[in-house]
Amino acid sequence: MEKNEVKQRVKLGAFVITGALLLVVSLLFIGTASNLFSKTFTIAAIFKNVEGLKEGDKVWLSGVQIGTVKSVRIVKVGEVIVSLSLKEKQNDFIRKNASASIGSDGLIGNRIVVIQPGNSKEVIKDADTIKAISPADTQEIINIAKEVGENTRSITLDLKAISDKVNKGQGIIGELLNEGTFAKDIRKAVSSFKATGDQTNKAAQSLTNLIDEAQHGKGILPTLINDTSFVSVFKQTLIHVKKVSANAASMSTSIEAVTAKINTKNNAVGVLLSDTVAAAELKAIIKNTESASVKLDENLEAFKHNFLTRGYFRRKAKADKKALQKPSESK
Repeated sequence: MEKNEVKQRVKLGAFVITGALLLVVSLLFIGTASNLFSKTFTIAAIFKNVEGLKEGDKVWLSGVQIGTVKSVRIVKVGEVIVSLSLKEKQNDFIRKNASASIGSDGLIGNRIVVIQPGNSKEVIKDADTIKAISPADTQEIINIAKEVGENTRSITLDLKAISDKVNKGQGIIGELLNEGTFAKDIRKAVSSFKATGDQTNKAAQSLTNLIDEAQHGKGILPTLINDTSFVSVFKQTLIHVKKVSANAASMSTSIEAVTAKINTKNNAVGVLLSDTVAAAELKAIIKNTESASVKLDENLEAFKHNFLTRGYFRRKAKADKKALQKPSESK
């Protein structure tokens, strides 16, 4: 009996010791994970939505766990303060402009807080608050996805309707794809545009040749363009031509006035031109005057030789001769 009792007590003692060791190991593990046995400092981040984050969840920095979530406390709707308990000396890697965001530990794991260290010169201290990047609301994401799905379905139906119309040759695109009347008209228009372009190119080439001929060829136009002296002469000629034109216009006006007067019967020229009887009488008068002049010359000559008057004419001739000689002698 004594031996059995000893064995039982030994087994009980071994069981108790093993349980105690397991409890100590568990406490050490949990304490290490929860920073129970190491010095820590606390910072805070204010989120709009924590998406199920709870006390005890892990805090990560560059893929390394550096602390745990100490508390999650709602202040008001859209404002949740999350306290983070971080291991000592981890603040050497976290700057004042660091930020915190909420992620997931694996695909379906617990929520975690991920810290982006920042790049300012000043490091973070105990009781500081860092910037928080709140996750999108799950329901909002679901609503957006639902709306996108409905829009996609509507767009798909519209595309199907458009495709049916195009396949049936309806609309401009359908006509173009199925060689309808509109497509043929467009082909004709394109052909016309092409022909017009060819004609334009030919005209441009002809104009280029004309300009080249004007600059380097022969004739009056290149001379006018390139010879400055000729241009000056040409300008003066144009001025003279302008003056001649003005004088000709004035002369034409005068001639018109004279012609108008001649055409009237209130003047001698008009009478002569328009009245044949008066013209004949004028001719007779002129003829008679000529005859009388001849007879008068004959009578005068006879009068010179008459014995009564010839002395007078001789004396007058001598006086005239002396008058002509005096100027020559004075010279």
